[in-house]
Amino acid sequence: AVKGKVQITEMPFPQSVAIFGANGIDRKDKDFMAAFVLNHLLGGGGFASRLMEQVREKRGLAYGVYASLQPYRSTSILIGSVATKNEQMAQSIDVIKGELKSLAEKGPTQAELDNAKSYLIGSFPLRFDTNAKIASQLLYFFHEDFGIDYVDRRNKEVADVTLADVTRMAKRLYNADDLFISIVGKPDGIKPKG
Repeated sequence: AVKGKVQITEMPFPQSVAIFGANGIDRKDKDFMAAFVLNHLLGGGGFASRLMEQVREKRGLAYGVYASLQPYRSTSILIGSVATKNEQMAQSIDVIKGELKSLAEKGPTQAELDNAKSYLIGSFPLRFDTNAKIASQLLYFFHEDFGIDYVDRRNKEVADVTLADVTRMAKRLYNADDLFISIVGKPDGIKPKG
């Protein structure tokens, strides 16, 4: 994997779009559920996520920012995105890196963990509210070899994630210096690297 690289594709637009990524965690890893819950509170939880709070709510730098875990058969990545004015991209990236660093050094709070778990457990039934969603979920469980009982096990696995688990995963996954960042636009104050 390429680490710590910044790639810029210059385009004459008033805004830039950045995609950032790093190594993720395999879906079959025993700590995947801790990483899944951690990602929700970092950038997968919409307005309840740290990135949305810090980048949009507190600083007004971007309309949206997210991060997600993407486990594939041969690899797994942490990927995210932010779009903002060219003159605000450098600060947006700095804030994102700062949140990764903060989580890696201190971990999340118990309140953040509790909120993430509550949402992930409470929203799980919504994945089964139509025939198409039921079929999609069952196909996913089959494809990933989770077993038919995964429907019954999943929420317990989320509930069992501890603060120590997510803190350990933050140290493992969130090295801000390892981010690969690709930006399209003309971001001020950012130079290609690597």
